[in-house]
Amino acid sequence: MTDGERAKGLYVQPTIFEHVSPDMTIAREEIFGPVLALIQVDTFEEAITLANDTPFGLSASIFTQNIGKMLAFIQDIEAGLVRINEESAGVELQAPFGGMKQSSSHSREQGRAAIEFFTALKTVLVKG
Repeated sequence: MTDGERAKGLYVQPTIFEHVSPDMTIAREEIFGPVLALIQVDTFEEAITLANDTPFGLSASIFTQNIGKMLAFIQDIEAGLVRINEESAGVELQAPFGGMKQSSSHSREQGRAAIEFFTALKTVLVKG
């Protein structure tokens, strides 16, 4: 996945972990880096249950052409950002961004939601 010399600094090479079980640390903690933990499941429903069995909920994505699975994923996944047929990293600058569960302060960054969250409304009447 990578080639050439590593640049100076603190970097993590992209890493894939295979044969991960749901009780392993790599599957239980939120990781901000180029890491992929592969956990095998038998059904779509089992995948949703496993994905939601975490204290975190920043983002999630699914790759499918099945409209029914897309809609079920959108409805059932416990994440603040849901992407279809796209990676789960990054944000849309015009869209509200924030997670669920312990991945969030329950406020939304960016977009109109951020303006509303960080603004205190005050009505003022001045009579001359």
